[in-house]
Amino acid sequence: MKKFYRMEGMFPPLITPFKDSGEIDEKKLKKLINFLLEKGVHGLFIGGSYGSYPLLTMEERKKLAEMVFAEVNERVPVIVQVATPCTAHSVELTKHAADLGAKAVASVYPYYYSAFAYDEKDLLGYFKALVDASDIAVHLYNNPKATGYATSTKFLLKLNEVGVTGLKDSAGDIMLLSEHIREFRNRGIDFSFAIGTTGMLLAGMALGVTGCVAGTANALPELMVELYNTLLKKNLEESAAIQLKVIEVRKLQNIQGFRPVACYSMLKMRGLDMGTCRKPWRELDPENYKIVEQRLRELGLL
Repeated sequence: MKKFYRMEGMFPPLITPFKDSGEIDEKKLKKLINFLLEKGVHGLFIGGSYGSYPLLTMEERKKLAEMVFAEVNERVPVIVQVATPCTAHSVELTKHAADLGAKAVASVYPYYYSAFAYDEKDLLGYFKALVDASDIAVHLYNNPKATGYATSTKFLLKLNEVGVTGLKDSAGDIMLLSEHIREFRNRGIDFSFAIGTTGMLLAGMALGVTGCVAGTANALPELMVELYNTLLKKNLEESAAIQLKVIEVRKLQNIQGFRPVACYSMLKMRGLDMGTCRKPWRELDPENYKIVEQRLRELGLL
């Protein structure tokens, strides 16, 4: 029997606060978790792109997960992203996440070689190993910018055959996402569809998406939760107004070319010091910080 978990709601992909020494700052991490939960997020997605997971060692990834689960204490569901370039390491992280109580694990394709060397059999074998590693659901985190591999509907159906029962889609292609949803629906396959491109949430939920992994929700959880809840009420006019504001914020986050780093500064603007990011990430330069702060004030978000 396939293991299933439907992601429903707004799940911030947690950023990872670091000390100047380079260590994970557990105190600040706890502060961030409680801030997000108080603002009404529906769950947490850890070990993702915003969490700087490729910059963490295996032990740091495990330690980070342990910190999060201890602080969350079952208040909301948690999904753990377990991708590595090595199947055995991803299996190890999957087992660890299951032991901690994760509702599901997610994984991008095993990156680097995925861009030019692997065929479908290699990738199906990787995901089959994750499915066989535990009793929790396995979702594909589709991020072709990071892996160099785009997911067709035909291949997503093959992944489902080996036990993958959900998708976190960050491809930014609403036409392809609609094809995925249509084909699974036509075949009567129960599958969890979540979106990782917040600018497409309005369109995605109209098609049948039930979850959202929104990096912006690290710094502005109220805005993202409001968008999700308004969409649930099918208030199109109000939803569109919020969606346009979210798109404006996402553009602001990209002022330095990389949206995740802006979240550290945006939280600082709100009085929440999240330490620093890990190099080679670079925090917002002073001039960019001022531009973002001023525009957020103009948007009524500070």
